[in-house]
Amino acid sequence: ASARRNTCLWDATMGAGGCTSTAATRGILAGEAVDALASFHGGTNQPKRKEGTPVDVNLVRSQAVYGIVPMAEVAKHNTKDDGWVVIKGKVYDVTELAKIHPGGSVIYTQLGKDVTDVFSVFHDANTWKLLKEMYVADLEPVEPTTVEERKQKELLEDFRKMRMDMIRDGLFESNKWYYVLKVMTNVGILVTSIACIYKSCSWTSLLVSSFLLGLFWQQCGWLAHDFLHHQVFKRRKWNDYVGLVLGNVAQGFSSSWWKDKHNTHHAAPNELDNGHYAVDPDIDTLPLIAWSKEMLETLETRGEQALVAVQHYLFFPILFLARMSWAQQSLAFAADSKVLGRRRSIEEFTLLLLHYVWYFGVSFSALPFVKACVFVLLCQLFSGVLLSIVFVQSHNAKEVYADTKDFVSAQIVSTRDVDGGLFNDWFTGGLNRQIEHHLFPTMPRHNLGKAQGRVREFCLKHGLLYEECGMLSATCKVMRLLKDIAGMARDRLRKEL
Repeated sequence: ASARRNTCLWDATMGAGGCTSTAATRGILAGEAVDALASFHGGTNQPKRKEGTPVDVNLVRSQAVYGIVPMAEVAKHNTKDDGWVVIKGKVYDVTELAKIHPGGSVIYTQLGKDVTDVFSVFHDANTWKLLKEMYVADLEPVEPTTVEERKQKELLEDFRKMRMDMIRDGLFESNKWYYVLKVMTNVGILVTSIACIYKSCSWTSLLVSSFLLGLFWQQCGWLAHDFLHHQVFKRRKWNDYVGLVLGNVAQGFSSSWWKDKHNTHHAAPNELDNGHYAVDPDIDTLPLIAWSKEMLETLETRGEQALVAVQHYLFFPILFLARMSWAQQSLAFAADSKVLGRRRSIEEFTLLLLHYVWYFGVSFSALPFVKACVFVLLCQLFSGVLLSIVFVQSHNAKEVYADTKDFVSAQIVSTRDVDGGLFNDWFTGGLNRQIEHHLFPTMPRHNLGKAQGRVREFCLKHGLLYEECGMLSATCKVMRLLKDIAGMARDRLRKEL
């Protein structure tokens, strides 16, 4: 009702000619649109509409032009019950779409904002066709008046041009044989790991095998990451199917859980809300670790402050435990039919069970009971540190912010590249080129190096820091930051005595 009143006001003021009802913005999308969106956007968290189910035509968005909306008004529509976004100068009501958004809850971090760039880099070109179902109005055009506004406009225009140039140059085209080689390499690591404990039950063999299995999970994580970002196949369903095998069955992480978590990270890297709570789930690590002094403001007890005061000592032990935490979160997410829908929940949870069947089956059939238990634990610990150390190097000890940033600036200030090379490129799954990956998440990893020079020049032109360093240097920067923030936490404890 409020949307309709506002629309009538804009029409009267701007001379659009009459008031057209926007009741459809509160209705669900037509069934065909939901099914199509699921196909284009890489699978839905809801079961598909059954064939033959009637579609209420009254709920389908009218394509009439409703008027012109100022950005200040769009910003007010930023809640789960009333969410608007701007894409290329058009305003869309995504309130109902958000409830079934295939990419997960990331959409809620973008309500009331201009999402032109974040939408463009994540979505298939065909998805644009569905926006007309949610159209509200055109955005009121506003020319930049300050130096900063003009700089931001130029930055975004240059970024969009750079991206289009890369598309024309084929940098978003994948080499299928490259990914065949990656899959075969992973199979080789798995076979070697299993052979070690079947050939010998010695503690040395157990140690080597558990490390290799942890490495296999890490590398499967990078491959699942590539497929679930839709870097490999044009048809997104094929990427999702391979992602389910690599993620759920091989690695033991729910694909839907990963999408929900990781897409939010991409949309809001290192971002805090106005209360200094983490929007980015990758830095939502309190009460164990604080990544900025502002995060200390959210600590509620002396016990929490005491933990952060020694976080630089706890850091590496926590990394070893990371996989077990993620596996638990993944199982809980997949089991929640209220989030995924009954059909999707059953599919995901069943595939996760297959992971534990082969994992425990190999462990307890090859080793005596006590050694099998040790083996199961060591695999988790090794994989935890192998996965998390890569994340740490690329994002932590970078800017953590609560102010509003455009998509491009947010990616660059919150990420760093780690030196390339055959080993680094393989070990990190291409995520050592994190700046390029965050700017172009659907670009195949083997082309990120080709984009690096252009991104460096882009950053230089616009005065943005393009940070690149080695693995050891990146890790040292993180440890220094943790120690500094731990000192601040200790100071806060002393003041309260």
